[in-house]
Amino acid sequence: MKTLSFTLILLLSVTMIFSQTKSKKQLRKEAKAKKIQLVKDGVYNKTFVFKAYSVVPKSEKTKSLVNDFGMEVRGDSIFSYMPYYGKTYSRERQDASFNDSPMGFAQPMESYKRSKTNKGYEVQVEVNNKGDIINLVFHISKTGSATVVASSLNRQSISYMGDIFVPLPEAVEEENN
Repeated sequence: MKTLSFTLILLLSVTMIFSQTKSKKQLRKEAKAKKIQLVKDGVYNKTFVFKAYSVVPKSEKTKSLVNDFGMEVRGDSIFSYMPYYGKTYSRERQDASFNDSPMGFAQPMESYKRSKTNKGYEVQVEVNNKGDIINLVFHISKTGSATVVASSLNRQSISYMGDIFVPLPEAVEEENN
């Protein structure tokens, strides 16, 4: 009788311990929900970072990016450190070197429009960079994968593929102080 009650108590305690821990599936689901909320907050608060891993110049093959390229939307400004491959239609800019990329700038945004889509968000940003108006369209999935299409009057359009990262609120507050 003592052995049976001891076994029953042991079985009950082990069952309670395992029932309190979450399964991997539950943990993944919670992490995904947290990421979806972070992406939503970043898009609506105008605070997110796009990290590019490949570029698709118009009429060319996809190129992998090995360096740390990206764009950061922060409040009413955008900071871009992206390469540009393509044709330039303006004579004065055709002799520019790679280091003088038209996609490398830190400028205030002329406009920022966001809309919710079935698969995530579309964010349209307009920037005036050295007399050239650059239109950026971010297609962002709910979980943070993204494509950015950059078009301008003086150059061929170009697309970038990558991921959206949202800085945690504590990091943004520390940066502002």
